Amino acid sequence: MPGMPKKQCRLSVLLVTYDHESYIRQALLALFKQGMDGPIELVVADDGSSDRTVDIIREYEGTDTRFHFKYLDGASHLGITRNYQRGFAACTGEYVAILEGDDYWISPMKLQRQHAFLEAHWECDLCAVNYFMYEQDKARFTPLAVIGNGHQYFGARDLIANNPVGNFSACMYRKAALDALPQGLFALESYDWIVNICVSRTSLTGFLEEPMSVYRCHSEGVWTQKSDTAKLTRQLHLIPAYDALTDHQFHAEFVALAGRLQHGIRVTSAAQVGHVDDPVVRLLMKALPRIANLADFAPPVLMTVGRALVPMVVQRRLVRMIQGNR
Repeated sequence: MPGMPKKQCRLSVLLVTYDHESYIRQALLALFKQGMDGPIELVVADDGSSDRTVDIIREYEGTDTRFHFKYLDGASHLGITRNYQRGFAACTGEYVAILEGDDYWISPMKLQRQHAFLEAHWECDLCAVNYFMYEQDKARFTPLAVIGNGHQYFGARDLIANNPVGNFSACMYRKAALDALPQGLFALESYDWIVNICVSRTSLTGFLEEPMSVYRCHSEGVWTQKSDTAKLTRQLHLIPAYDALTDHQFHAEFVALAGRLQHGIRVTSAAQVGHVDDPVVRLLMKALPRIANLADFAPPVLMTVGRALVPMVVQRRLVRMIQGNR
C-alpha cells in the first residue's frame, strides 16, 4: 500500500567485484537460483572495475523480485580492505552473506541452510560451508575439507592454526558481529582470515561439511599471481599487526604460526631455485610433489600452511615410510 514502509530484509548479500566480467554471470545465476524466501538486499560493492562487470549486473535488475539492488559508488579503486569495510557498513540485513564475483555457489540451499543454522545456533556468529577449490588453469576441483552431511565447530585458535574456513564466499555472518569488528582491522591489509579470527574471539564458527560453493583460483587473481614465497612472506609480515589487533590474546598461536611460515619460506625459496639442502625436505618434496604448490589454493595461505608444512615428527615418519618402500 502507498505510504507503507518497505519490508525490512533479514538477509543482505554483499557482492564484491573487481574486473569480473568473465565470471559474474555464473555468480549471479547461482545467486538467483537460491531457495531463500523473503526480500533479499543485494549490495554491489564494485571496486572501480574497468570492464563491463557492473553493466552485466544491471542487466539482472528486476529478474527476481526478491532481490533489492543497492549499488555503492564504484568511481574509484579503493582496494580490497576498504571495499569490504564500506560493503559491511552498507548491509542492513540481520545476516550478511558474501559472494565474490569470480566465485559461485553450487547448492540452491546454501543461503537457506546457513540462515537456518545461525537461527538455531546462537553460539555462532559465523556459518561457513565446505567448498571446492577450482584451479582454472588445470581444470581441477579439490574439496577444502572432507565431504560430509554434518557440521563442525571452530574457534579463533583453529582459524589461526589452519584457517579451515578460508574463503569469504563460503561465509554468512550476523551483521552485529561485522559491526563489532575493530576499526583498526581496516587500516591493515585484511582478508577473510583475520576478519573471521576477530569474529571468533567471542563466538564459535559453524562449518557445514557439504560443499556448496566454488572458490576459483585463476591467473588474473591478485593473490594467485604471487609466488608461493611471496604469499608466505606477506603473511609472515602481517602476523605482528594481527597479534596486536587481537590484543595479543593469541600470541602463542601466532608465534607458532610464524615459525611454520618461516620454515615454509625456506622450503619454497629453495624449491624455486632448484636447491634443497635439507634431506628430509628433499625426500618429502620428491614423495609429495604438490606440497610447494598447495598455497595457490586460497588467500590467505594460512589454510594451506598446515598441509604444506608438515610437522617435523610427521616428516620423520614419512621419511621412514618412503625409505622403507624403496
